[in-house]
Amino acid sequence: MKKTQILPLFLVIFLIVLSNPVFSQLHRNFPPESKLGKLTAVSFPQFTINDQQMVMGASGQIRGVDNLIILPSMANYIGLVRYQLDIMGNLHRVWILTPDEVKAAEHEGQQIPAPKKRFFFF
Repeated sequence: MKKTQILPLFLVIFLIVLSNPVFSQLHRNFPPESKLGKLTAVSFPQFTINDQQMVMGASGQIRGVDNLIILPSMANYIGLVRYQLDIMGNLHRVWILTPDEVKAAEHEGQQIPAPKKRFFFF
């Protein structure tokens, strides 16, 4: 093969390797004022995060692990999330977290909320 034929072939192979999903992993940057919380119940627009009732604001968004917006009717996730409040104290953004994002939040100093102990009397 001539040098002029090898260079385009090398370029095509290089572009195919870069298009591999491993290279296109999404890294989400969360706002500094967002908090880590445990989402335990969803009945849109009511959310229970860290055993506290919260209401989703008018422009609120729920984002999945792939950073796509989740429709409120499909929001049935229970687990760790990051959330951001608006100036009225309503939920503004909710991000469903991957295990790696939970570890990153711990390294930032965020505390994973511990479940409250409940006592049952019979």
